Amino acid sequence: MVHETPDRIKVLWFLPTHGDSRYLGTSEGGRAVDLPYLTQVAQAADTLGYYGVLLPTGRSCEDSWVIASALAPLTERLRFLVAVRPGLQSPTLAARMTATLDRISNGRLLINVVTGGDPLENKGDGIFQSHAERYEVTQEFLQVYKRVLSGETVEHQGKHFRIEDGRLLFPPVQTPYPPLYFGGSSDAGSTV
Repeated sequence: MVHETPDRIKVLWFLPTHGDSRYLGTSEGGRAVDLPYLTQVAQAADTLGYYGVLLPTGRSCEDSWVIASALAPLTERLRFLVAVRPGLQSPTLAARMTATLDRISNGRLLINVVTGGDPLENKGDGIFQSHAERYEVTQEFLQVYKRVLSGETVEHQGKHFRIEDGRLLFPPVQTPYPPLYFGGSSDAGSTV
């Protein structure tokens, strides 16, 4: 597992899983995404000492979990900030995915909790809840997710999830679980 120095600033790079270009907001000078290029970017960030890389999520990007799984063995210290999407994944499935990627990366996984985003993309993914409901789902999801990752066997009957004998057979490297990142400025987001 990678050891941390607490007094250092943690800077993450952006892994362009949707393609890359020389200029923000335009495709001028752009290139399509492919694994050799993503490997080059990740290895450069690793060599330069970046704390990690953010892997974006959504339909305009390659799947962040698959890309992080492909790049983890090709880097040494670089951490991967990958999204869980409450409502798209059950909390127990997300916990298994998290524990697996944390193990194969030797404790280099960071979790970005993404409640929602573009309304059209949400609908395309089958999410039709209101803004407030999505945050309710996130709050309940995190209650179960963190307990399962912490090694508990979970029985849960909630408004959005029903879990019976929810547990992991193979725990994450980081205890009690990988660091969670979450952003939200609305009242609903602030309660999570």
